[in-house]
Amino acid sequence: MATKQVKVRLSKDVVPSRYEITLTPNLQQFTFTGAERITLELKRSTKSITLHAKDLRIAKATIETGSMSQSLRVSLNKTTETATLSASKYFTKGTVVLSLAFNGVLGDTMRGFYRSSYTEGGTKKYLATTQFEATDARCAFPCFDEPAQKAVFDISLNVPKHMGAISNTPSIKTTLMPKGRKLVQFAPTPIMSTYLLAFIVGDLECIEKKSKHGTLVRVFTTKGKKKQAEFALECAVKTVDYFNEYFDTLYPLPKLDMIAIPDFSAGAMENWGAITYRESALLVDAKNSSTMNKQWVALVIAHEIAHQWFGNLVTMEWWTHLWLNEGFASYIEYLAVDHLFPDWDIWTQFLQQDHSLALHYDGLKHTHAIEVEVHDPAEISSVFDAVSYSKGASIIRMIAEYLGEETFRDGLRMYLKKHAYQNAETKDLWTALEEASGKPVSKIMDNWTGKPGYPLISVAEKENALEIRQRRFFASPLSQKNSRDATIWQVPINFGSDLASSQTLLEKAVQTIEKPAGKWVKLNSNEAGFFRTAYSESMRAALAYPLQNKTLPVRDRLGLMRDVAALAETGELSSVDALNFASQYVQEDAYVVWGSVAGALSKIHSLLDDHALHPPFHHFALNLLSAMKSKINFGTVPASHSEALLKVLILESLGKYGDMETIESARDLFARVREKNNPIAPDIRGIVYALVAKHGGAKEYAKLLGMYKRETLHEEKNRITRALASTRTPLLLSKTLDFAFSNTVRPQDSVRIVANVALNKAGVDISWKFIKKHWKVLQKRYGGTRELSYILEPFGASANLSLAKDLHAFLKKHPAAGTERTVAQVLERILSNSAWKKRDSKALREFLTTN
Repeated sequence: MATKQVKVRLSKDVVPSRYEITLTPNLQQFTFTGAERITLELKRSTKSITLHAKDLRIAKATIETGSMSQSLRVSLNKTTETATLSASKYFTKGTVVLSLAFNGVLGDTMRGFYRSSYTEGGTKKYLATTQFEATDARCAFPCFDEPAQKAVFDISLNVPKHMGAISNTPSIKTTLMPKGRKLVQFAPTPIMSTYLLAFIVGDLECIEKKSKHGTLVRVFTTKGKKKQAEFALECAVKTVDYFNEYFDTLYPLPKLDMIAIPDFSAGAMENWGAITYRESALLVDAKNSSTMNKQWVALVIAHEIAHQWFGNLVTMEWWTHLWLNEGFASYIEYLAVDHLFPDWDIWTQFLQQDHSLALHYDGLKHTHAIEVEVHDPAEISSVFDAVSYSKGASIIRMIAEYLGEETFRDGLRMYLKKHAYQNAETKDLWTALEEASGKPVSKIMDNWTGKPGYPLISVAEKENALEIRQRRFFASPLSQKNSRDATIWQVPINFGSDLASSQTLLEKAVQTIEKPAGKWVKLNSNEAGFFRTAYSESMRAALAYPLQNKTLPVRDRLGLMRDVAALAETGELSSVDALNFASQYVQEDAYVVWGSVAGALSKIHSLLDDHALHPPFHHFALNLLSAMKSKINFGTVPASHSEALLKVLILESLGKYGDMETIESARDLFARVREKNNPIAPDIRGIVYALVAKHGGAKEYAKLLGMYKRETLHEEKNRITRALASTRTPLLLSKTLDFAFSNTVRPQDSVRIVANVALNKAGVDISWKFIKKHWKVLQKRYGGTRELSYILEPFGASANLSLAKDLHAFLKKHPAAGTERTVAQVLERILSNSAWKKRDSKALREFLTTN
């Protein structure tokens, strides 16, 4: 099996240098034809050439060597997604030109070269667009579809004359063609990888602006939506200007386009010079977009523009090094947004959004190293996950803080300048950072990228010293028990007290350091390190006072609660310990800290199968929220960005635990919504919709469904579908699942709706039965993408062993390539949750009934 996987890589004896491609899409018949010439360098004589092709019919193939030309036989291999072109005579090594004529289908799979539909003035219209990452350029044209096989691309698009055509570079010539068409030729691209190409054909409109250095930035939308592109345009121009300065390398193309695509599987794709987005990740409506969605749009834009340097200018050598693209973009997006919107305190939100997410998934036995060998397309797809993105970003933040901001930036500049227009591996980045800092970065970072997981750092006082121990952290005590992993990480640790602060590098399993003076000690100051901390009981008790009076910084307060909750899951502490610790946050007023507290409460709440314990738990949670409730209600006007986010979180929590005043206020607000008038502020619409769906019935459900069908803003549609998945009525949940796969819902949104039903405790069994019944349809529609993993992940929140048994049996009988790790993680989490519930049920019952 391993040998077969290795053969997926193409021969290095055939090297492309230039493609000349002409594509002709037909948006009536949903097909396309293509012709291409590929200039190749043969490093040895051969009678055959193998390149990638998938779902294409190659009608003609010839090869030219000097003055000679040969016709080639075409043999397609569906398993390896390749075409082998064979000749009767050898062609000698040197330069040859391969000519191909081919055709394909503009499908609705959101992969390769595909079609997207939208409605304009009551008429259904179509555009054609692309999504090539990771291995789908081969669906649009035969090519050497590997990141290291870089080449120059000359693109021409033959399109209807009333439509626009977009590619990576500016158009340089337009020629009128017969039958109402035109041929648009684009300037040659820089040398680049196939997965970064883009072609978009449609009747679009745009707004534009130039950056300080003259880059033309444009945002394209379907007609009638360009007003919603204004925020994105301002963000993009400022982000390009910022990165030009930060990287000390100018954006190399004359233009940067951003295109909102109605049907798009991912959030966005960083095609060089022509970034594509799903509409909710790019468009902001001044009257209807929430603060959180506006923030998300800014982060996504910064992420994709960061890729223009990290990923496009310098590209990973192979998908094993995917994190060099995604981990860095996930880190650097925060740098840009912090620069653009300093009052958002976005780096603190990083801890909640990326750092905590990575700790969760990488705390499982069935995780993977950041650098993981991948071979076939399904394997490649599976590593586009929280480890590559969020853990990658977190360890970059850790080393950046250890080296210092300026030193780290200087190292990045060296890396980009040295490897521009080339491919790189992880070791190349470490070499640049070592040169800039003079510190042994490779030695420090090797296990962080080469090994799965991360350490649990245990600390105890020993006279005037601190004894620090490390071992790999496992969220599940079952995984811990069966593990023989003895990895020792080199861990940069910041620590401090009320009187002093310091830094050390932990290099051993057990290490003793001098204790700083003061009444308390907090490890991992600023939560810079990627690890969890376990304090001795006395050290944890000493942190209570600075926690309660908020002399501890916000990030440290967040980290303490997050780690205590995680240790309750492992059994090192108990759920009662976690609830008692949470009680100290009653006067807390920071959004991100409340996010950590709310997460801890929610996880423990999910363990309570005994419905008699729900009222006392709700009472406990509402007592904890009482101080915030006195300050926040639906009518509160936030004074800042963070306060706007805090308002949403507190109201969600109050509603979750049954605060009747909050629920009745939501019902009252919803009753005022009319067909052409929605008086509910965008920030609180999602809460209002979800609460009325949860506590209402068929009448409220029908109203929400009608709102969805009339709505044109994708963001609002998402809010409504989350609400439809929040009902507790089994019949309505089944209706939501059927609706998810109706013609009213775009395929890009169907999976998220099913996942939201699965996250609803009342919908777990219903959604699993639905998935089993429609598994073949789901595989046909989403096979080979991350979507099948997204639809399975929510079941990991369950503690039901019967569900785990059925999941295991069904997916063993009906496997889906690329979901293997997700399935293992889901089963691991269910088993862990079940053990946790069994371990803590008695103590929780006693605690809740006496408190």
